[in-house]
Amino acid sequence: MNLIILFLSIIVISTSAQNVPESLIKEGKEAPLFSLPDLNNDYIALRDLCGEKLRKPWKNKTKNVVVLSFFATWCKPCIAEIPHLQKLQKKYSDKTVKFFLVNVGEQKEKINEFLKTKSISIQILMDKYKKISEKYDALTLPRLFIIDKNGIIQLEQRGFKNGKKFESDLDQILSKLING
Repeated sequence: MNLIILFLSIIVISTSAQNVPESLIKEGKEAPLFSLPDLNNDYIALRDLCGEKLRKPWKNKTKNVVVLSFFATWCKPCIAEIPHLQKLQKKYSDKTVKFFLVNVGEQKEKINEFLKTKSISIQILMDKYKKISEKYDALTLPRLFIIDKNGIIQLEQRGFKNGKKFESDLDQILSKLING
């Protein structure tokens, strides 16, 4: 009897593994929509910034390239990545590029404590319940996305290693998306 249950369990597991959908979070695919609060509780919606059709064109007529980096205050690679993102944000400050750090699952108080020790100029969005992080498959941190003006993912990257190469690679992509 136990052998039959084990055999049936193996069949169910292998069948369900074959039916797992391929991730929708890929370069060349449309970025999942989101609306998240910042630390001032002002909501930022992706479709106000980019997409085939902006949500409120009377409010914002300009489409932007969007850089999202999912992070947590306890994540050392995330903290190492932030200064490089800030350099790029400064370089592109007069261009149609918006940078956001998306905090994954932490309380506002924890983020504010973190900010007392760090000088961060990038706007922080709060994904307190991890719903957007799940949509973006940001299960490991940091997780970075560059979304073009039409709302299409042009880069998705896991982790952070070499700061100079990271900056150079992102700079090339951003330059191409803005000027191309």
